[in-house]
Amino acid sequence: MFKDAMKIERLLDGLQKNKDWKPFPGIEVRDRWADVAEDPALKMPVAAIIAVADRLLDEEIDPLTGTMYMNFMTNGDRTFYEESYFRRRYELSHLVIAECLTARGKYLPKIIDYLWEILGEVSWCVPAHNFAGQHDMVMFKRANPWKEDDPLPVPGDDYLDLFACETAATLAETCYLLRHTLLETVPSLYHRIHSEIDRRALQLLEGPKLYGWYLGRNNWTAWCSHNLLLAACYTVEDEQRLVSLALKLMVPMQRFFDTIEPSGACIEGPGYWVVSAGRLAGFVSLVEERFGVSLNAADNEKFRNFGQHILPLNIGGNLFVNFADGGLMLDLDQGLLSRYAGLIGSEQLASLVSEDIDRLAARKLANPGRARGRNDYARQFLVHLTRLLFWTPENRNAVPRTCDKSVWLADMQMMIARSDERPGTGLMLSAIAGSNDPEVNHHSHNDVGHFSVYLDGKPMIIDLGQGAYSRATFTETRYDMWHISSKGHNVPSVNELLQYAGAGAAARDVDYRHDGASSVLSLDAGPAYFSEPGSRRIQRRITFSHAAAEIRVDDEITLGEPLRRFMLPLHVSDRKITVQEDGSCRIAGENRTLVITPENLRVADVEAVEITDPRHLDVWGGRIFRICLAPADLATPRFGLTMHVE
Repeated sequence: MFKDAMKIERLLDGLQKNKDWKPFPGIEVRDRWADVAEDPALKMPVAAIIAVADRLLDEEIDPLTGTMYMNFMTNGDRTFYEESYFRRRYELSHLVIAECLTARGKYLPKIIDYLWEILGEVSWCVPAHNFAGQHDMVMFKRANPWKEDDPLPVPGDDYLDLFACETAATLAETCYLLRHTLLETVPSLYHRIHSEIDRRALQLLEGPKLYGWYLGRNNWTAWCSHNLLLAACYTVEDEQRLVSLALKLMVPMQRFFDTIEPSGACIEGPGYWVVSAGRLAGFVSLVEERFGVSLNAADNEKFRNFGQHILPLNIGGNLFVNFADGGLMLDLDQGLLSRYAGLIGSEQLASLVSEDIDRLAARKLANPGRARGRNDYARQFLVHLTRLLFWTPENRNAVPRTCDKSVWLADMQMMIARSDERPGTGLMLSAIAGSNDPEVNHHSHNDVGHFSVYLDGKPMIIDLGQGAYSRATFTETRYDMWHISSKGHNVPSVNELLQYAGAGAAARDVDYRHDGASSVLSLDAGPAYFSEPGSRRIQRRITFSHAAAEIRVDDEITLGEPLRRFMLPLHVSDRKITVQEDGSCRIAGENRTLVITPENLRVADVEAVEITDPRHLDVWGGRIFRICLAPADLATPRFGLTMHVE
């Protein structure tokens, strides 16, 4: 996609023709900011930004201490440092936009203090990304020369990670938007920021060090590349240097685009699609608008498919199918994804983004304060707020969203089936064949054959999804965590064997069929249980009958030896569960009930599972339930479940 743009003369010529590039109005362009403030479509987000900024005026800036940084290496915790780190940038971003909207100097002293504190941070790289061997994207990082487990970063050897790049972009856009005010009041600070962006980000990019995201394997590439190119476009005046930086970044971006499957599927999960797709759209826009090079994005089928990948994954509202390290509840990168919708002419994507804008603004208005606890601050940094205000109005619409009743994402081996084409209505199923090989997806869970069920837009039989990341999350102990292990998924244990992770641990004989009346996914999960499965088979067949709104799950076990033990867990959100005399199980929804009828299975137990993980608490509350299904007759190794709605 970027290959044709990698021509020095074209980029230099484009820069000459776009000398007056101004992607957004600076604070001094009062009529443009007045238009934003008075736009009815932006009333709620503008009010939310002002509310957050006002609350900050009497608050102290979160401290970031050396011992907080040490937590990651000493006890594996990364959230305590990261929350304060992210919140600093989140709060600065709201203060900057509030000052641009009002231009009264009300927020300027606080902005200066935040800028001063961020410039004073010893490292812009978060601890989880600044130590050799601690994360699969921290490749090529040299070990500490003095002490391998030293919990503080090596001087002069910071890694150019996601958030060092994000910090550079946030500060660069702050200087761009507030240039008039900062140069008039504190020019030394303005120039110091430019100097630090150059030293801590752009010079590292130009240097000899290698970074894992250069390989283009996942969301890191798009995220880092967009932020660095944005920072460079704002701060680098030398045209040849700017072109050189752009060329260097286009190489990993082309690698990243090459890894996207033709269908546009994002195997990392919807949360990582949000980042990848949004930053890809932002990078494309920078290349086209700053350098005057048309990439013909709308004509690229893979680009169009990638942009619309999220649509069938929408359960309803802000809930999305959350396989692997996916999060059930997502805040969208609204401005960047709105630009993506515009680039490919997708009214459905534009509508999804439009629905998300007022939802998120209402949440912030209801709670603009700073109570500690998980918050997706990175979705609301300055890069997002500015584009929310200037890029979303062009795509605000109320086109009714619809989804195909049956979708097969072949590259991910995922089936999505619905009884109603309207998201948030009726019975919905997601089921995956897939692979447990972390080389296929470093966010993978042991979930070959897993399925989830939703009723009227709410999760009933669930996938816990992404937990709070810690030092252990991306180490060899990752699969010991119960929510990542197959014991945390709706797949059986066979003769007390759980699924394993590694090469070859993947479904075989995968088949998807849809004839209009029903959708069927069949697979053999045997290779996920046995490194040498041979003729041993753990066959699962999942059938969704669209008109009847009925789901059927059949498991058949062939081991070449007696089946001694079989247990099938079903993980259920916090709902009333009733086991009937006939053996059926009723799960209460908000207005209707999901009825599960087992065959050759009986409900052995319904146990409450206490939730302690901070991310899971935020999504699922303090508990979920596990329905444990045991065989009625082990001698007949065929088991079934039928689910319908009453």
